[in-house]
Amino acid sequence: MKKLFTFLSFVIMTHLSIANNVTTANVSVGSQNTSLHYSMVKFDIAWENSWRTVTNESNYDGCWIFVKFRKKNTYAWQHATFNYVSPGTAGASGHTEPSGSTISTPSDGKGIFIYRNAVGNGNINWTGAQLRWNYGADGVADNDSVEIKLFAVEVVYVPQGSFYLGSNGTEPYHLRRGDKDTCFNVTSENALTVGTLASDLFSASGTLQNGTIPALYPKGFNSFWCMKYEISQQQYADFLNTLDAATATTRTPSAFTTGSHPALVPNQPERAMNSLSNDDVLSLLDWSALRPMTELEYEKACRGANQAPVPNEYAWGNTTIEFVQTPTDIGLSTETWASGNIGYNNSYPIRCGALATSTSTRQSSGGSFYGIMEMSGNIYEIVVSADVPGRTFISKHGDGNLGGATQNFDVAEWYNSSPGFYGYRGDHYGQSSFYYSYASISSRVNYMTYYNNSRLAGGGGRGVRTAE
Repeated sequence: MKKLFTFLSFVIMTHLSIANNVTTANVSVGSQNTSLHYSMVKFDIAWENSWRTVTNESNYDGCWIFVKFRKKNTYAWQHATFNYVSPGTAGASGHTEPSGSTISTPSDGKGIFIYRNAVGNGNINWTGAQLRWNYGADGVADNDSVEIKLFAVEVVYVPQGSFYLGSNGTEPYHLRRGDKDTCFNVTSENALTVGTLASDLFSASGTLQNGTIPALYPKGFNSFWCMKYEISQQQYADFLNTLDAATATTRTPSAFTTGSHPALVPNQPERAMNSLSNDDVLSLLDWSALRPMTELEYEKACRGANQAPVPNEYAWGNTTIEFVQTPTDIGLSTETWASGNIGYNNSYPIRCGALATSTSTRQSSGGSFYGIMEMSGNIYEIVVSADVPGRTFISKHGDGNLGGATQNFDVAEWYNSSPGFYGYRGDHYGQSSFYYSYASISSRVNYMTYYNNSRLAGGGGRGVRTAE
């Protein structure tokens, strides 16, 4: 969809939504202020099966909204900066919240979160959202002609709180207490000692090297936002369509689209994207102004805060597991499965959120404690290892722009040359029931991988963002 507006000279507007069931509409730009060099990006937004609760999980879902722009007669898409004034509320930052919503802006202004302002559940349909875009800060002049794209990603808020690593089970290489094989309680973001004392963190089979996990390494105690679904084909195609042709070719893992760049159309838009390398995933996260999660944050997002672990549990909180069977509408937005709660024993990934409905339970949907989907199966979850190579990682988000000659992710803290900086949690669609134990929350069978551009069939993942 393209429209012309009298802003900056003229603006060609497009809008995209890149998450399961979320749609945006009536995107426009107006209310230009040439003295302060900002304008308002306006849009409506809707998505299904939203919630906010103050009991049990005490959390909510929402959307991460960000905007890309490019100047007329140029190809390079850049990341827009929204206004931020502490503490990041809509009122302080100059945004307009639809009735029933809250808009929160992080301090880097790379996007906003929009979510319910009161307890409730059901479908969302909000109109009249407005975001103050500081176009002057992005190098856009008052009379420039600019095209923009607005993106929406469904996310889930994981609140602050202590939680357990390990389950008192038999998962491969699971994390545990230093002095005995029992679960370890994470009670702060302070540095953790890896060793054999009662207060230390350790791992089965000694797979976690002794030393210190620094305070700056995210441990999952503090609150963060996590993508509700794994990266979808639609999301990945949208990403490729904003890159230059050479970079898009480098970042394309296989023939999953029709059409030609920059108008690639995915064959199964809602299907989880697979065959991605670490570089592919990290570049998309940098472009989205998100970051990878750590393996400690993964266990928190699955198990929840202050929850007694169930030995060998999966993301849905128990050991009842059945791979999906008998599909309907494969590859469509209406894809469903007659039975099963994990994408396993299959020749392709399932649709993002295919098992979640307005009446499904945590077990039948395969959802985590906080309502995050497909954390145990379908696609590997790329995580930063808690072992020595990954301990240089800090909670730094992407800036929305790729860098270097290869237009790769360029966040220095996301990489070092040592093998084992990244690993995988959960398992993927191609495994048989023989490997069910690999899909359990605390399994670390793939706790270290060699950092390279290899594209595994089950490669993919999702991103997170530290809450402020």
